[in-house]
Amino acid sequence: MKIDLHVHTRDYSACGRSTAAEQIEAAIAAGLDAIVFADHDTLFPLTRIRKFNRQYAPFRIFSGIEMSVIGGEHLLVLGVHDDVLERRRWRYPELYAFIREQGGFLALNHPFRFNPAIEIEHDQFPPHAVEAFSNNIMITLQRRIVHLAETLGVPILSNSDAHHRSGLGRYYNLLSRIPADEHELIAILKSGDFRCVAPEWC
Repeated sequence: MKIDLHVHTRDYSACGRSTAAEQIEAAIAAGLDAIVFADHDTLFPLTRIRKFNRQYAPFRIFSGIEMSVIGGEHLLVLGVHDDVLERRRWRYPELYAFIREQGGFLALNHPFRFNPAIEIEHDQFPPHAVEAFSNNIMITLQRRIVHLAETLGVPILSNSDAHHRSGLGRYYNLLSRIPADEHELIAILKSGDFRCVAPEWC
């Protein structure tokens, strides 16, 4: 399964430029099998996710969230749909503990993009994965990010971070099998049973 885990929408991200439906249709046209909506600090409603999955089957759509934590880093969260994620400002150790308690998946998105150093306790509380490739990660940073993931002992991700439909299709992750549901998707990601695909690297 070809899946992009980091897609924004105009529906719930102020910086989004394409609607959720436009992003889905662009992903299908690009040959992907699934995407995750991960808007900024806003959960994509599960009622809409279920409707989209019926409408666009067999293509798969999942709901995630891109969390902005104190310190400035962005974290991808999958498998946790509690609106407490939206209602408070999080320090990374607290978010890390909460996501682990809930059985979710946590990835560090585009490190070094905004700051030359990572301003969270990632070495003490390593995420499940690190996003190393996307439309918004400079090529000059990629080796540094890959080295970071290797140091932490976690896999690397390749996601579009698409805010517009034109950004879909170049960056994705190839899963070893098709997950039956969100729970199995998280299990695959946590096990590292996938490889990333990016034009510059994977």
